[in-house]
Amino acid sequence: MKTFLLFVLFPVILFSQTSTMMKNLDDTQKKILLNLVKEDAKVSIFSIQHQQYLDSILIILPKEAFFWQQKAMPLFKQKKYELGMVYLNKAVELDKTNHYKEYRAFIKCVFQKNYTEALNEFKALSEENENGVIMDHPYTFWMALCYLQLNQFDVSKKYMEKAVAFGKKYNEVNPYEMFYLGVIEYEKGNYQEAIKNLDISLKYYKDFADAKYYKALSLARTDKKEEAGKLLLESKENFETGKSFNEGNSLYETFPYQVSRLSYVSIEAL
Repeated sequence: MKTFLLFVLFPVILFSQTSTMMKNLDDTQKKILLNLVKEDAKVSIFSIQHQQYLDSILIILPKEAFFWQQKAMPLFKQKKYELGMVYLNKAVELDKTNHYKEYRAFIKCVFQKNYTEALNEFKALSEENENGVIMDHPYTFWMALCYLQLNQFDVSKKYMEKAVAFGKKYNEVNPYEMFYLGVIEYEKGNYQEAIKNLDISLKYYKDFADAKYYKALSLARTDKKEEAGKLLLESKENFETGKSFNEGNSLYETFPYQVSRLSYVSIEAL
């Protein structure tokens, strides 16, 4: 469904963005640009043709950061990180806001898995806007993930707790933030705390396979082997029916500690 919506909505987004960028173009340029956008809407965003149409659009609008970012986005989703970053850096250079800078920090965290650079960028962004949000999470969430992947669990916990507190100000509890708090406690050996946080995650995302998986591991560490085994089987069943990560980009890139079929190979050993 998400992939379908991406293809349906992309032409609409492109047309809406283009309409605000044409005010300084002459009639001939406008006509050419609209035709390029129209033809581009007929091809896959992952195709070479899409990149070629964007190249033509950028000849007319070379200083529009949006179109440079649009060249980068599908490349990241095809795991062509180095090439995509060339275009995203150009978007950041042209943008007068921090919009593409925060997007780049997110890309470095989740796609490139360049956690040190991502942290540096999020720290700089936080100095300008401590309440910044990207991809439905505050900056502190992404910073916590970076520290988690660098095995700095205490610092990761501090930032994830800030992300949770940010949501509570708006009466929101995010199951992924609670999931990661559980994972952090699991890594720290605090298995009861891990279970407590994972239960909260499951309260807001019923049958979340990943939360059940790490809860099962935590239960096993507290000698509740039978309960852990049953829960791990439930987790696998939930995973097989798609009750795993459904974050906006998890379709294209694996998030930290996201379970996979390989994760369940250990089920017999447990």
